[in-house]
Amino acid sequence: MVKVTLIHASWCHVCPAARKFWNDLRSERDFDYEEVDYDTPEGDELSEKYSIMSVPTTIIDGEIAFIGVPGKEEALSKIS
Repeated sequence: MVKVTLIHASWCHVCPAARKFWNDLRSERDFDYEEVDYDTPEGDELSEKYSIMSVPTTIIDGEIAFIGVPGKEEALSKIS
């Protein structure tokens, strides 16, 4: 199963839209989904591992797939 991890932050103005996007998409497609706050130890670890410099960042199966909010068709192509 595809694993989607969204790195987000409370101070980010775009992050709520990204969170809504992935949660809505999850109601249409079956994939493993996790949200990680950038300002947590886990967020620090992922930020260092993937050299994340901005949020929201979406990691799919261990690779950065999107920065910002992706288009639906593009996202579907990555998780199908």
